[in-house]
Amino acid sequence: MLTGNHPDPAVTRVVNANGDAEYLLVHTSGSGDIPIYRSTDLINWTLVNPGAFGVIGNNPLMVNGLGYCSIWAPHIHALGQQSYMLSFSASRFQPGLSSCPAFNLDGGSYAAWSNSSIGSYAPQNHPWEPLRFAPAPSCPTSISNLLPQSPSVAQAGCRLPGDCSATIRIDPEVFKDPLTGRSWLAYTWFTNSPPSAADSAWHGEHVSIVELDGADPFTIRCDQNVTRVHAAYPQDTALLQRLSQSCPRCSENLSMTRDRFGNEMYRDGRSWGVVEGPSLFRRGNYVYLLMSGSGWDSPYYNVFWVAAPTVEELRYDNPNRIVGRYLIPSNNEAFGHGTVVAGPDCRSWYYVHHRLSATNCQQNGNCARNVWVSPIEFEDRNDGLGEVHIKPRFPAENRSVTVRVPR
Repeated sequence: MLTGNHPDPAVTRVVNANGDAEYLLVHTSGSGDIPIYRSTDLINWTLVNPGAFGVIGNNPLMVNGLGYCSIWAPHIHALGQQSYMLSFSASRFQPGLSSCPAFNLDGGSYAAWSNSSIGSYAPQNHPWEPLRFAPAPSCPTSISNLLPQSPSVAQAGCRLPGDCSATIRIDPEVFKDPLTGRSWLAYTWFTNSPPSAADSAWHGEHVSIVELDGADPFTIRCDQNVTRVHAAYPQDTALLQRLSQSCPRCSENLSMTRDRFGNEMYRDGRSWGVVEGPSLFRRGNYVYLLMSGSGWDSPYYNVFWVAAPTVEELRYDNPNRIVGRYLIPSNNEAFGHGTVVAGPDCRSWYYVHHRLSATNCQQNGNCARNVWVSPIEFEDRNDGLGEVHIKPRFPAENRSVTVRVPR
């Protein structure tokens, strides 16, 4: 749908001033402002704002006095009429930064507000924005210090000894469950480098979920017993076995620990794996969580899913959740890191994601990721659950898609 380099696309369905549905797309921008695209059919896209913050040309991106580098995985969220959130991950620095340093597992996740879906976000009359995802300032420090949150500025290393999941790093996804009304933040976190003894068996990137404040989706719920869900980690052999058995070809190109050349990744002498890019949605009685695994530039980069009746039951050690593979790489093409969105007909579901030519990436360093859309189709596997399983798809072998648009 979009050629060139548009990694980590996120699409939001909104209702415009005329009452018509339309879609907004943002994607990883690196160190500059975040472009916004618009579509009515998920296929044809038009650039409607070259910079969500209205500060085109700054590198690093400067917003309300702070610098932002490694700007990844933005997402626009509709909070209500004329109320929108832009979430994103970045390494944030104090003023005076003249150029962006290399990313050092030091980022966090932040959010800004606008009364317009296409910005500008974090306007000058909101000088406190972008906000970091954290408990509200009114939350007592005796509680706040124990809860997941993003660092104020770029900082490597986990906030809490023995609990790296308390440091919100990248890929923020805000989800309001339409069944319960509760709001959640899914995010990716890293183990320390080198890992502690406790973390060495699952060294790498993980996905967790924490409950947001129902009255303020920019903040983590102020409760020392706030619901936290560890949803996936890359060395989960039980998950890998279930995924490999979930369809006749589901064992193909299955890994969460492969690099650009298809080799096992190691860091600090330990296996290093990746699970990232969470996207949540509810369909009927199940909440679904889609995630991507392996290095983003790997020919093994893939999308898998887990599902359960509640967000809490998505935890990795729940044997009753259902799991499966979705986008399976083949023909040296890999697919991943996107968002689920309801189609124009309000009944169909689609996943907007990026695609990588692993051949080009390996041979000449051209690792551009263009934007694709894949249908999410559900099937009954005669297990008594009904039509709840997401059908696996090989996009490199089935390069067409039909988007249903109402007449």
